[in-house]
Amino acid sequence: MAGKPSYLRVANEDEQPAEPKTLVEAAGMGRRTFLVAARKKIASEIDTGVPSHALGRLIAEMDRLDTEVRRIDAADEQEAQRGDSNRGRRSFDASAI
Repeated sequence: MAGKPSYLRVANEDEQPAEPKTLVEAAGMGRRTFLVAARKKIASEIDTGVPSHALGRLIAEMDRLDTEVRRIDAADEQEAQRGDSNRGRRSFDASAI
């Protein structure tokens, strides 16, 4: 095994995940990460100035990406809430019937 081995560690509470530097890197980090990076890239391109004929399409694509990111976040939030509501439940006891 060449090179320094990587180890898992516990993240600090205030630690944020590393932000990808490129869209290629983001694509390897998961769908949501890619969508966020693509949305940010489009916003950056719009801010620096794009030809007027491209502006409408870029804004529409950015809106589509934003909608999908928000949908993923809402689904994750619902999943987290369902997980919390299942905490207080007891396991099934067939002998109780």
